[in-house]
Amino acid sequence: MSGSLRPVRPTIAGTQTPPSPLSQAAPPVVFLILRDSQCSDCGAELEPGSFLRIEAEQPLCLSCAHLDDLEYLPAGDIALTRRTTKYSQRIAVVVRFSRSRGRYERQGILAETSAVERAERECSKDAAERAANRTAGAARRKVQDRTLITRMTERIGELFPGCPPPEASAIAAHTAVRGS
Repeated sequence: MSGSLRPVRPTIAGTQTPPSPLSQAAPPVVFLILRDSQCSDCGAELEPGSFLRIEAEQPLCLSCAHLDDLEYLPAGDIALTRRTTKYSQRIAVVVRFSRSRGRYERQGILAETSAVERAERECSKDAAERAANRTAGAARRKVQDRTLITRMTERIGELFPGCPPPEASAIAAHTAVRGS
């Protein structure tokens, strides 16, 4: 065989293949600043807690960066953020530098006001359903955790026959904690 083999993506006649998420441009990054700064375009003073966009290594206020029509949506509500991102034609990711961790951390997004309002309406409509799903998920995870602890206690007993059962159970319970 000569040449290289490449996978072919089949398409239906008359349709376009949707763009890959990797081919989409990343949203612009806006910084939530921790110290005083100044816009390099208009000269506006930017106080700590203000938003700043860096373009061509120059700090810009939201007005000069043409992002002043976007509304800040803080992080915390996953459903609201996802829906807002889906409905907004323009978004920007807001980050702030964490001195203790030495890195930038996401604080929320800037999105169109109409998209935020639409997402809030949708979230309020299905809030009860999402709460019920969270409750059911928590109960399901609790049962799964108990089953895992039982299985781990048994396995520890098999691997270490001299280990007292209360200690094996304590080891299993500690090991099975989610997020540890």
